[in-house]
Amino acid sequence: MIKLTRFIIQNPKLFAQGIKGYMNQHLSPRLYQIILQYLTQTKMTTVQPWKKFGVFSAGFPTEIPLAMGYFPGYPEAYAAFTGAAGCTVPPIEHAESLGYGRDLCSYMKTSIGASRMNWPEDFGGNRPADAYFSANLVCDTHLKWFESEARIHGKPHFALDVPSLVAGESEERLEEYVDYVVQQLYDLIGFLEQHTGRKFNERKFFELVNNSFEISSLFKELNAYRKRFPANRYFEWVRSFMLPMVSQWNQKDAIRYYKKHLEMARKRYGDNQTIASGREKYRVLWEGITLWYNVDLYQKVLADKGAYIVADPYTYSFAARSKPKSTLAETLRQIARDHIIIPFTLNLDRRIAYFNTLIKEFDLDGIIMHANQSCRPNSTGLLDLKEVLHKKWGIPVLMMNTDHCDPRAYADGPMNTRIDGFVEMMEIYKEKRIKI
Repeated sequence: MIKLTRFIIQNPKLFAQGIKGYMNQHLSPRLYQIILQYLTQTKMTTVQPWKKFGVFSAGFPTEIPLAMGYFPGYPEAYAAFTGAAGCTVPPIEHAESLGYGRDLCSYMKTSIGASRMNWPEDFGGNRPADAYFSANLVCDTHLKWFESEARIHGKPHFALDVPSLVAGESEERLEEYVDYVVQQLYDLIGFLEQHTGRKFNERKFFELVNNSFEISSLFKELNAYRKRFPANRYFEWVRSFMLPMVSQWNQKDAIRYYKKHLEMARKRYGDNQTIASGREKYRVLWEGITLWYNVDLYQKVLADKGAYIVADPYTYSFAARSKPKSTLAETLRQIARDHIIIPFTLNLDRRIAYFNTLIKEFDLDGIIMHANQSCRPNSTGLLDLKEVLHKKWGIPVLMMNTDHCDPRAYADGPMNTRIDGFVEMMEIYKEKRIKI
């Protein structure tokens, strides 16, 4: 709290801008409370010597370190909060002044810049951890970013290398990849035992994995209601709604939170996800990371034209937790498989099949593909995907070249013009579908 107080005193205008940005998200009071609790608990680890503070990249199998007493810190989550607050430009520009390039990950630059300026986690900073855990599920930036931070602070770092299952590879090759990741998970257990001086807590691990599976299952069930007319909430809410599932910091509270929302959905819609009345004028899929700094794009620009994001593989990818098996060896193998095949990193063949399913299940009128300027691996193959989907369905696809956390890459005027054209294309597409 001392760091936040110092930040407020030194940056009163930026703090006021941040509060305004947070309030503009229009989240529920409970979700605001969850975000605040997570940030507070992150800071509390400094006065809780029995807890180790671990820094994790998105997608890392946190249940294994959590079973050994690590609290999960996520620099990308802190950067996302800062993006939602509209305060990422100063830390990004500070990182660039240190030599980090314009086209590098804006999550990373927000975190590094804010940390070097001694900003609190509420505004993107990240204090030194007891250990760093990274995985190259999306890109190698995670590995080098955390390796560098660990070296600077003199702390241990574990890097998980997850192979990419490229198009055309066989099931036999997939099993070889699973073997490769499983061996690394055993290495991770050894790493943790070495740095904690304790034997791996298998009982706690299974408890955590069971909770993760329940959290993911609840999230998936809630996501299924978005197939209805109208969809159960929209993307500007769902993108923050995933935090309890991603962070895993308070699993029991996350389960209660998602169960409550599932009860609300069932009460409103019934126990099944059959079509109701009140279809959105345009039902749109968003592919890629959300624009954290620009909630108005979803709540105003698109919504004013009758277009709503009802499907997004990005948030759904964090629900890739399967039911644990009966033994440690089988469960580690399942975790390895889950981390190789997720919607966010599917190869082109699997991605095409997945999108074909989404177009039908969510009754889509259009797709927005975020060709992210600072997350190129996620943008790889989008043009090929667009061509295949347009050829098969005729569905309009808008390629949006911008950035997930850097507002300097977004210009309202040109983007609004392109969105107008996209909406016109969706209207033509809908008319053709009705005639058919």
